[in-house]
This record gives sequence, C-alpha cells and structure tokens, in this order.
Amino acid sequence: MGNIRLLWGIVARPRATFQRLNENGRRAWWLPALLAVIAVILPILVGSPLSAQKAREAVASVQTQMGETLSPEQQQQMEQAQRIAASPLVITVFPSVMGVLGLVVGWLVWAGALYLVGMVAGGHASFGALFRMVVWTWIPYALRGFLQALYILLTGQLIAHPGLSGLVAGEQTVEKVLTAPPTAGQMVASAFLARIDLFLLWNLALLVVGTMVVPRLSARKATALVLGIWLLLTLIGLIPPLVSGLMLGRSFQ
Repeated sequence: MGNIRLLWGIVARPRATFQRLNENGRRAWWLPALLAVIAVILPILVGSPLSAQKAREAVASVQTQMGETLSPEQQQQMEQAQRIAASPLVITVFPSVMGVLGLVVGWLVWAGALYLVGMVAGGHASFGALFRMVVWTWIPYALRGFLQALYILLTGQLIAHPGLSGLVAGEQTVEKVLTAPPTAGQMVASAFLARIDLFLLWNLALLVVGTMVVPRLSARKATALVLGIWLLLTLIGLIPPLVSGLMLGRSFQ
C-alpha cells in the first residue's frame, strides 16, 4: 500500500513525493520499473495477431505486384518470407526484447546526462539517486502503454500514427510506398511528431521537478537542463529515420 501511495504521490504531489523517495525510498524504484517494462511489452503482445496479419498482407501485396514475373522458386521464397514475417519471433519476441533494452538504455542515458551536466551546473546527487528518479518519471509512459493496449483490445486496430505524427503521415500501404515513397523530410517529421504527446510533457515536467529535488538545482537550471538533454537525445534519435529516408529515396531514383 505504501508503494501505491507513492505512485499516486507522483501524480498528485510530485515534489513532496520526490523528496520522500530521495530520503527514504531508495528501494521502491522497482515498482515503476516493473510497470514500465510491462507497459512496453503489453501493447506488443495484445497487437501481435494484428501485426502478424499486416505482415502477411504486406508480403502478399508485394507478391501480387510482381505477379507473373515470379518463378516457382521465387514464389516459394515469397511464401517463406511471409511465414517469417508473421512468426512470433519477429512479431512479438524481438520487438519486446528491443523495447525493454531501449527502455533501460534510455534510463541510463538520462541519468548519466543529468549526473554529468548537473555537476557542472552545481548539483549534488549520486548517479544512483538520479537513476531512481528517472525511473519514477517514466510513470506517464507506463500509463500510456496500458492505455495503448486497452485501445488495441477495444478497437481491434493497431496504433498507426502515435503522437502527432498523423499530421504529416497518411496511410502507408505497400502499394503507396512502392509508387510514392515518403521523402526523408517526411520520415523525420513523422518520427519527431510521433514523440510529441501529453505523456511527453508530463514526463518532462516530472524530470524538471525531480531535478530540482534530487540534485537541488533551481527551477530555471532544472528546466534548461532537462529541455537541453531532451532536445539533444531527440536529434540523435532522428538520425535513423533520416538515413532510412535518404536510402529509400535513392533506391527509387
């Protein structure tokens, strides 16, 4: 019950709760960490039948596009590709493992950045204290994961355009990608807007409050520090879609 009160405290009274966690809650971080891991895996598990169906349809669409040009050997290879694309290993296991690894790496990177830059800004906190604080600030993303899983269950549809990415990304079927592939700019804009939602703003607000409490920085320094780290990590995260967009554009020239 004490841990449940802490979870509610992060929502209702984050500053007081961070102070309590910093003083007496060093072992309580396992609960938000567990919730965050479950929230990463749950939408993947719930949406795995839909993802498998989409993968089979994508391979079948490519097979239809190529039509009679396929030899019997190529036809067999396409059928094998269809089975592989819809396999549990590709649809469920690999995305779940990568999602959890990305979650842990993200926590470590955030804690390390706050530790290094915080010391330069005059903060005083150990890496462990900052790591635990960062894990607690992921409560908004845990809630988002549970809501996404609920949405998939209720609607029977995958979340095609997370965040604000629907503003620039339309329905991307295999036929559309083959005939009019997205540009590098569209892919970067879609990847950036996919990160923007209310849960991000909530997470950043908690990071600012936690940075004010744990390393004891002023509100102005904490805000600048958190926004600066987020911007840097976001720019780094946009490199893969930029490279993919450039390679995709060259392949269709």
